[in-house]
Amino acid sequence: MRSSVPVGALVLSSIAACAPSGETAAGPAPSAPAAASVRSFGALRAIMHEGQTGPAVRIGDVVPGPHAFGVGALSELRGEVTVVDDAIWTSYARDDGTLDVRAAGAEEHAALFVVASVARWQEATLDADVPDGQIDARVEALLRERGLDAEGAVPVQVRGSFRDLSWHVIDGRKLAPGGGHADHVRASVSGTLPAAEGTLVGFFSKRHHGVFTHMGSNTHFHVVLPERQLMGHVDSVTLARGARVLLPAR
Repeated sequence: MRSSVPVGALVLSSIAACAPSGETAAGPAPSAPAAASVRSFGALRAIMHEGQTGPAVRIGDVVPGPHAFGVGALSELRGEVTVVDDAIWTSYARDDGTLDVRAAGAEEHAALFVVASVARWQEATLDADVPDGQIDARVEALLRERGLDAEGAVPVQVRGSFRDLSWHVIDGRKLAPGGGHADHVRASVSGTLPAAEGTLVGFFSKRHHGVFTHMGSNTHFHVVLPERQLMGHVDSVTLARGARVLLPAR
């Protein structure tokens, strides 16, 4: 994996929350009301197993705000997209292995995109490190503790310190047809950071394996590191003690 590389200016002021409206991707459990409406376009299984990398949605058409929040992959897997408090950020791999990060993207199209809207957040501060393999269970436990729907789709942020962070930005030009997740990571600009301070933005769902989470995983996160001018998909990370997990307020 390459270490973090210089990219274009990335000035992210507030890392807030989500954008919804319209249909919901999954209904809430009867005993726990959903705090945000989540919509998804495209599907990981169709991208990876059927080669369906064409446009599934125009990003500007489904990010009306206020407080829009989303993550996804651009059409033809040309890069990544992250929406942070209505600001659309796109990240592309250059031929020389660096990144081109742009504060624009409303006209872009995505092959996979998950979007929601959150008016208010509630926080939980982690009292111990959470290794990568335990993040799904920790987020689910926090949802249940706060009476939120742990069965449907929920937007999540994590702010604070991270360790052993591995990230990538897909470069579809280097991807052979029919490549799996490991092939997608190899066909990318990628990096590892032993320690970092920033924000993860993403979604939790137990119902969307192969749609917007990988099989066997309940979360899909992107990382935003303003001081390192970096935005990309998270492959693995440890959440450090003291980091704050943000969930939609009821």
